[in-house]
Amino acid sequence: MIFFTDENFAHRANALLRAFDLQNEIRAFLEHFPKGTPDLIWLPKVGEWVDKPIIVCGDGRILSNPVERAALRRTGCTFIYLASGWTNTPWNLLCLRLIKYWPDVVTLASRTTQQAIIELTTRGHVFRKPLPG
Repeated sequence: MIFFTDENFAHRANALLRAFDLQNEIRAFLEHFPKGTPDLIWLPKVGEWVDKPIIVCGDGRILSNPVERAALRRTGCTFIYLASGWTNTPWNLLCLRLIKYWPDVVTLASRTTQQAIIELTTRGHVFRKPLPG
């Protein structure tokens, strides 16, 4: 599977996931788009990739904006986001939690047969939800 981490996902965490998850491809936003590229620009481009990635986001703000949520829906990509609490987590604890919970995220993503939203809490609870309209 391909996981595409957006600009709000800690860039250093990409290297961490790449070192830890040798079975999946981790692609970082800054390797494909200039810093600050708006969601409405990069979402359609990622949605055109032949191998659809799973988008991993540092937050779920895309879901609260109806225009961006519609753009996400059009990509056909599953969307994983870190729930509130992750952004204020000290780096060492963020690394520990991310590595600890990542296998559950991968398992749930691999079992997802249609576009979905996956939320990862700071306690490792992973929730799969349908994409809201």
